[in-house]
Amino acid sequence: MLFIDHSHHNHKDRRSIIVDKWLNMSLCVNPSYKCTILSYYFLPKYFSILQASFAFVHQLCKIQTEDIEKGQKLLHIKTKSIPWIIIGSYFLFGSMWILLSDTILYRFSTDFITNKEMGLYKGWFFILLTCIFLYFLLKHLLQKNKEMESQLLESEERYRRLVESSPYAICLLRDGEITYTNQTGLEMAGVHSLSDLYRNRESLVVNQQDQKKIKEILHSIHTNENEVPETVEYQLLRSNNEIIDVESTLIPITFDHKVMTIIQTRDITERKQAVKELWEAKQLIQAIISASPIATLALDMNAKIRLWNPAAEQIFGWHSDEVIGKKSPIVPKGEKDITIPEIIEHGHILNKEVQRMRKDGSIVHTALSTAPIQDEDGQINGIMAAFMDITDKKKTEEALLKTEKLSAVGQLAASVAHEIRNPLTSVKGFIQLLNDDKPFAEKTPFLSIMLSEIDRMDAIIKDLLVLAKPQASHFTYFKVNELLSYVLQLLSTQASLYNITFMKDFTVQDDTLYGEENQLKQVFINLIKNAIEAMPEGGSVSLKTAVKGDKIEVTLTDEGVGIPAHKL
Repeated sequence: MLFIDHSHHNHKDRRSIIVDKWLNMSLCVNPSYKCTILSYYFLPKYFSILQASFAFVHQLCKIQTEDIEKGQKLLHIKTKSIPWIIIGSYFLFGSMWILLSDTILYRFSTDFITNKEMGLYKGWFFILLTCIFLYFLLKHLLQKNKEMESQLLESEERYRRLVESSPYAICLLRDGEITYTNQTGLEMAGVHSLSDLYRNRESLVVNQQDQKKIKEILHSIHTNENEVPETVEYQLLRSNNEIIDVESTLIPITFDHKVMTIIQTRDITERKQAVKELWEAKQLIQAIISASPIATLALDMNAKIRLWNPAAEQIFGWHSDEVIGKKSPIVPKGEKDITIPEIIEHGHILNKEVQRMRKDGSIVHTALSTAPIQDEDGQINGIMAAFMDITDKKKTEEALLKTEKLSAVGQLAASVAHEIRNPLTSVKGFIQLLNDDKPFAEKTPFLSIMLSEIDRMDAIIKDLLVLAKPQASHFTYFKVNELLSYVLQLLSTQASLYNITFMKDFTVQDDTLYGEENQLKQVFINLIKNAIEAMPEGGSVSLKTAVKGDKIEVTLTDEGVGIPAHKL
């Protein structure tokens, strides 16, 4: 190894010849230098072999999946730095060895032959130490390389399982073509393999506008105009021609100077259906509230109005624009309003009669019902109040009470009339006996007048009994004009008390009618009494009859104040 053969120097390069001459010249000087120079001469070739070995190991350990190419690139960079670590370490170790060993050798010996032999042993010892050092260094680097590859494989497996088990469809788009998709993506498209993805169809996107939008996003990603993930909703066509709603997020990535796109897609059909049903339910509730004849209000926790439906506008007179966001103006002065804390404390209130005020200042009787409004956490954040106008109901109840009182009075009057009729019949009988006695009748000419008045009293009592007690229906032929004249005569006393005059305009044509005479009497009595009560300051009531074909028209007109417009 110390002798250089020059027989083949023609096949060597210039650098080898120079090194060989340098080694022969330095042999007589110091063998350790020659060993060092030999090491430097063969070291680059050794490093080339070493680097090729690492490349071979790297290729064996290289993972054949495209998902970890970035990790491979990082591993390749780490491997390329190994030779430079070895060269630097060897240079530092060799320089320190030469300087320290030569200094020690020449300090203890000045004999040339001895130094030459010691230099030879020192050179071989240096080579041995270098081999040991390089062995442990390479072993350490290979161990680190192996650990890194193991971590890379573990990371690749972890991410592969994560992608495969993802509930979202994850696809990789490269050069306008899907090169990878997980199992969820295949199931979402309704295919068994990636090759079946575009079979019998040109595009997975149903709407052409959505296709155009997605192409524009992909174009901006591939031209590096957009590096931010974009989300788009569209309809996807499955292999069985079923259409589903999906949401895709397009994420741009760059690898090996190429731009690719990761497409993360999820099925939002159920969510879209839920949103649609929620919207329809909201529209239904709004339609019910708008069409409801009951005034409906919604108040927040500060008692400010959030909702004011059309029925509230009609009943109370305020338009929604006048009251939304303000305190309720419908509570009259002196009326204690129900506070929100009271409603929360007592819960639901059902049909509580309260008085409220209209915009014109008039009072309206209402039945109040309330219910709390809760948020998603179950906390009360408002109150729903419904007001039902019961003014007419109250008047009906008052009229019914009055009718019941009149009925009681009628029954009492019937009882009294019945009791009066019995003795009146006896008196009438005795007067008739006296009237049959001609001599006595001639002396008492007033007996006929007394009989006439008793007959009139008997008729009045009979009418009281008819009005007081319900009679069985008995249809007969009667004259309408005569029936109306009888009613006017019956109510003339009451009309005089209210300064009311009756005006008649009866037809001269045949007014015979077939019906229940007593019930019609009661109808006209009620109508004329209402007309009298509607004119507390007095006035006139006119009755007009007319024959129109086979019908008889009766028109009753008074001069009362009339019915308020809001009650019509």
